[in-house]
Amino acid sequence: MANMGLSNVKGTRDLPPEDMVNRNEAISILKRIFESYGFQPLETPGLENWEVLSAKGTGGRDIIDQTYNFKDKSNRSIGLRYDLTVPLARFIAMNKQLAMPFKRYQYGKIWRYEEIKKGRYREFYQFDIDTIGTDSMLADAEIIGCAIDCTNALGFRDFNVRINNRKLLDSLLIYAGVEKSKLIEALRAIDKLDKIGVGGVKAELSQCGISNGAIEKIMGFLKISGKPDEVLKKIEKIAGENDGVKELKQLISYLVMMGFKSKYVIDLSLARGMEYYTGPVFELSYGSIGSIGGGGRYDRMIGIFAGSDIPATGISFGIDRIAELRKPQKIAVTDVFIAVVGDVLKVALAFCRKLRKKGMNVEIDLLGRSLSKQLEYANSRGIPKVIVIGEKELKTGFATEKDMKTGKQRRMKI
Repeated sequence: MANMGLSNVKGTRDLPPEDMVNRNEAISILKRIFESYGFQPLETPGLENWEVLSAKGTGGRDIIDQTYNFKDKSNRSIGLRYDLTVPLARFIAMNKQLAMPFKRYQYGKIWRYEEIKKGRYREFYQFDIDTIGTDSMLADAEIIGCAIDCTNALGFRDFNVRINNRKLLDSLLIYAGVEKSKLIEALRAIDKLDKIGVGGVKAELSQCGISNGAIEKIMGFLKISGKPDEVLKKIEKIAGENDGVKELKQLISYLVMMGFKSKYVIDLSLARGMEYYTGPVFELSYGSIGSIGGGGRYDRMIGIFAGSDIPATGISFGIDRIAELRKPQKIAVTDVFIAVVGDVLKVALAFCRKLRKKGMNVEIDLLGRSLSKQLEYANSRGIPKVIVIGEKELKTGFATEKDMKTGKQRRMKI
């Protein structure tokens, strides 16, 4: 056994303590903002019945193909969830007595068997908020406003929210000459614009059987992006005031009422690949990095399980990417390390307990090391303060507190 080749399952990774401290700090910030908007916690299982995950109208063929699925020991078809939205839809369908609107947040692992590259894994985390039970654009505006507040709180500045509407995109594709039966294929191709470029999108649209004339029209309106008022005027000249335009106008007006007058643009190239989106779609983009979160309105998906449509909207934050982008504020959960010198363990342990009761995170030396070794250990762990308690300190009643970053020391009562 000692010679066995140890490795992680492909597409997975270990997260050491310093990474988890940074990640947990980001999660704590998001949770605080979510709760300030009235979202409440929910947990759903990582395992779902395969008929739920593979139901038509949920993730789409590409996502279904990436989903881990297997037979359990009782020969039941089971799958690992590929997002947190489908399990939420199943939960709502099973709990129709919930007061509406139902606003929830959820943090959890998801799994997709997809291509591995920098920043992309097969096991990763998402942190979602969703509002169920209202078709008001105010709910969508609240989701976007919450996302902007979250991004500011995380310390990101070079970001914006790209906004579009699937109803509008459908109408523009039809205007360009795309048959209704090919809309989903066209949307999937458009959604890859950032990854495969204009040439790649044109090639995929052509493979879908869309004419060159229609493709040129599509590529023309995909270039439209910018300040909402300017874009909406251009869109109305092309498509008139259809439902998608009306929803975008309402959405933008609510954002302005809420005090959000910047940090978002209308971008007609934003499609979002999931089949279940029915109205506004949005994506949180950070500088040259790209998407750190995205979502939209999905008014028909819950009806797949509930038997009747229930409106819903939400956004998912990519915690892995957010954690990698953030500059860690600290790398240890411990606030204070108690360095013990000589036969003073009884007093030192009592002092530890006193500090913990005051709400501090405290460690004490467990190996009987020299003072220099204890200080070296605390420094390597990134622990910000060390309190030295020795026989001299015991006699005077004062311990020495050392700031490990500045090197400054002060005396304090034991």
